[in-house]
Amino acid sequence: MSQPERLELAREREIGDLLGDAFRIYRRHFGTVFAIALAIVVPVQLVVSGIGLEELTSGYRQSDDAAELLIPTLVSYFVVAPLITAATIHLLQRLADGERPHAGRSIQAGLDIFAPVFIAVLIAGLGTAAGLVLFIVPGLYVAVRWFYVPQAVVIDGQRAGEALRASWALSRGFWWRTFGVIVLANIVAFIPASLLVIPLDSLAESADHQWISLAGMILTETLTAPFVAIVATLLFFDVRARRQEQLSFDA
Repeated sequence: MSQPERLELAREREIGDLLGDAFRIYRRHFGTVFAIALAIVVPVQLVVSGIGLEELTSGYRQSDDAAELLIPTLVSYFVVAPLITAATIHLLQRLADGERPHAGRSIQAGLDIFAPVFIAVLIAGLGTAAGLVLFIVPGLYVAVRWFYVPQAVVIDGQRAGEALRASWALSRGFWWRTFGVIVLANIVAFIPASLLVIPLDSLAESADHQWISLAGMILTETLTAPFVAIVATLLFFDVRARRQEQLSFDA
């Protein structure tokens, strides 16, 4: 079996190249990427939404209740996304080493590093929430400045406050680039995924089974979260390469 083409991580990428490379990685290793996300999303959301919010057994209900909207969102932000990001970073590092990625090893690597990632993301999330409470613009600004916290933990071995400071320093001068790529990545990922969610939600309503809507949500998150994580990690290396070039030029 031939080895995969070695991925060059530590380089600058224009936005088109960044999204294009992310899509090629996602497509070529779709089975591995999908398996990683599925192994993380399914148990977490089944426990939280399926059992905790009783969506496995209830009839169809529109998500008008604040708790039914907020709880899965927080779980995705603090648990699912960091885990998928950590596992995806491991996958990308294996590709950079010219190795064939393995879903099980990437999942285990994500679980091994999850505690420090969770702590750092939690601190960043609380800081962002405080900014949102005070005023939406500071909250958004802080969220983007701390966007690279998971990468700082997994790739550079930073912990808690160190990771926040590292992300803050890295994103200095690249706020708009980071923000723009985040928005583009989510649009690219979530618009096609909505084509799955809408019919499944309609089916759940007509059949009066909430679990069908839950299945659509799980499938959507499984398909989209890895792509966003790939883009985020390629962007991390892109911004770091640009910052190093700036420092070299200033010196």
